[in-house]
Amino acid sequence: MKYLILKNKIAKRAFTILLIGLAASACKRDLLDKKPLDAISEDVVFKDATFLQNYVYNVYNGIKPPWSPGVGGFEALTDIAVNQPETHSRSGGIRQYIEGNLNPDNVTDLTNIWTDEYGYIRKANIFFEKVEGSEIPLDKLNPMKGEVHFLRGWMYFELMRTYGGVPIIKTSYNLNDDSFDTPRNTFDECAAFVLSECDLAIGLLEGQPINAGKISKAAALALKARVLLYLASPLNNPSNDASKWQAAEVATKAVLDAGFTLHPTHEDLSVKPLKTDEIIFGKSFTPGARIPDWGMNYDYWPSGFDAQQRLMPTQTFVNMFQLTNGEYPYLADGVSVNPASGYDPQNPEKNRDPRFYSYIIYPGAGPFTINDGAKSTVRTYEYWEDANPNPNNAPPYSNPNKVDSKNGQELFDFGRDSKTYWVKGLTPFHWRVQTGYTFKKLLDFEGPRASFDYDYSQVIIFLRLTEFYLNYAEIQIALGKEAVAREYINKIRKRSSVNMPDITSSGANLVRDYRNERAIELHLEDSRFYDLMRWKAAPGNVDVAVRGLTSVKMDWTGAKVGDLKGKLTYTYGVIPEAEVRKPWKGDYYYLFPIPRGEIRRSNDALKQNPGYDQ
Repeated sequence: MKYLILKNKIAKRAFTILLIGLAASACKRDLLDKKPLDAISEDVVFKDATFLQNYVYNVYNGIKPPWSPGVGGFEALTDIAVNQPETHSRSGGIRQYIEGNLNPDNVTDLTNIWTDEYGYIRKANIFFEKVEGSEIPLDKLNPMKGEVHFLRGWMYFELMRTYGGVPIIKTSYNLNDDSFDTPRNTFDECAAFVLSECDLAIGLLEGQPINAGKISKAAALALKARVLLYLASPLNNPSNDASKWQAAEVATKAVLDAGFTLHPTHEDLSVKPLKTDEIIFGKSFTPGARIPDWGMNYDYWPSGFDAQQRLMPTQTFVNMFQLTNGEYPYLADGVSVNPASGYDPQNPEKNRDPRFYSYIIYPGAGPFTINDGAKSTVRTYEYWEDANPNPNNAPPYSNPNKVDSKNGQELFDFGRDSKTYWVKGLTPFHWRVQTGYTFKKLLDFEGPRASFDYDYSQVIIFLRLTEFYLNYAEIQIALGKEAVAREYINKIRKRSSVNMPDITSSGANLVRDYRNERAIELHLEDSRFYDLMRWKAAPGNVDVAVRGLTSVKMDWTGAKVGDLKGKLTYTYGVIPEAEVRKPWKGDYYYLFPIPRGEIRRSNDALKQNPGYDQ
């Protein structure tokens, strides 16, 4: 803890602050993505409303980016995604987690949440100390106070859901303070503090306009409701106290009544501009605040598009997408075809939930614009091998199209995203771990493959109405009101761009339907991992084997000139190259260990989470 408090200390007389944010007239632009503009004295910053607002925008950066660790988020620790370890420069700790070896010494390889959040909590505390007795007019100062109360509550909640109870620090420490050895508060004390921060924010932000990317009263209501849902969930409510669910119900209903509506087109939610009809709080990418390296495209595009493909959907996730008749393609075991569905494993993309086509890149999907300078082209995702190869895949080839009419590229019997294409030196990348699929949700096919400067179209969502429809459904299931739960799940499924049949299930089947719906809607929004933790549902999800397409073969028999596809044959199974996921370690694994260095620096005032104290 001493390290965290002492980090970046300011001198007594003066200090410099990196100003991140906007001038007062620029509220509608992205508030989290500004680079340092200047160094201003302390006295000026805390006496000038514009400079102070910019200081507040700096504190916005304490909101954890959802693309860590290894720019894939925590999805790679769950059943819906697998990471590609060969391309990750920041994925240390993923292997340790899924192999059950996470400990206080390697947890910082997986997450720096402890260090990062306490650093920004200190900035928030400085704000409150320095504005005490401020001469800035209250109509300008109070909304900023509301923003910082929200941010401090958000950061403590992030710490709570990761580590459990943590030290509540509401003052900044000075260099001459005697002690930094602060023990942990209980989880309930932390929860009460976060809820009080939300209530303060709600009051201070009352009547303020909602601007894209800016914290509002509605955002504070939403954070409060999310916290109360976590408090009611099995991990934190082992006795299933109904009053906790009822408190979450009231708070969530307040969000539903705040005037937001579902955006009609679900694909548009992840592209600029922020859709403020549905998105309660979010941000846009800018060149100065993209994911590490060359941008989301380079990290998520398929490897055959000359990219890293750091995170891939599993077959488990793909199987969550129903057919248009409302049936799942597979039974709950994930390998037996559901006989009531009409699903054909050899035509897997036929008649699927419209969100399947929006969120998954599968063999034959597209065409996609691959914007890569001199190599720019338009083509489909060609993840297939030759079904009847000549020895060593030598010519002649049976593909009736020797040249792609759209881009003039030479064609073969094997696809341009196949391993053979890479073996023949026709593409620089074909990574070891492949499931045959790629996430599509956050890709920008109008932007370049990789750029430090391009203003990509992606949007990051922190809070949106859909989550609270789903939260409300979960609360109603817990309270025994299944009809109301189905109503709110079906509101999402009735979105005009989705238009899936109503959910009619009950009991355990309703829980499955609800959790699948949540996984589909909120994937890559930093939800799935923490959902599995709070549900205490890790066994069979976190430790499930990684499945995908083990083989895709293309048979060109009967194909004619102009046919860019023949007949595909799919083989499904466990991906042997993926990291082996060991059996779930036990309940203690639902929280991360506190980094050992922080305990050491606190002179052992901090006590380790149970199970990690070896």
